[in-house]
Amino acid sequence: MPKPKAAKLKSPAAATTTAAQSARPELASQGLSHRLSSQRSSNAKSSSEAGQAEEDTVPLAGASNIPGHVIQKLFLFSALLLVVPILAYYVSLKHVFVGSAASSAIVAVIVANLVLAAYVYVAWIEDASDQARHVAKGKLKQG
Repeated sequence: MPKPKAAKLKSPAAATTTAAQSARPELASQGLSHRLSSQRSSNAKSSSEAGQAEEDTVPLAGASNIPGHVIQKLFLFSALLLVVPILAYYVSLKHVFVGSAASSAIVAVIVANLVLAAYVYVAWIEDASDQARHVAKGKLKQG
């Protein structure tokens, strides 16, 4: 006894595309050729732009010049912002405000704000030290 074949399910977009192609095949082929020609022209533009970018040494729009230590600090403070307020909530719920969820939540909010303030402070100090280094380099080059 042969098994019945399972029908292939199509997405709604695929179903409308095939319906349009069967109704007017000349439009379907025109649309396909239009998509292919626009894709070719965009590929040609991107390859010529890539060659020009190599010649001019202009950084690409998606390229990042962010130092690694900045990314590390961002991930560190992101992890702290995730863990420390939750930890503060449960510690204050169990040991400080026994059973008072509202008070423990307020503690968690305060701790989250302290972590954010610490991140802003560290970023500010780092920016000030970077500016001082650039000024010192400028004075050394001039002198």
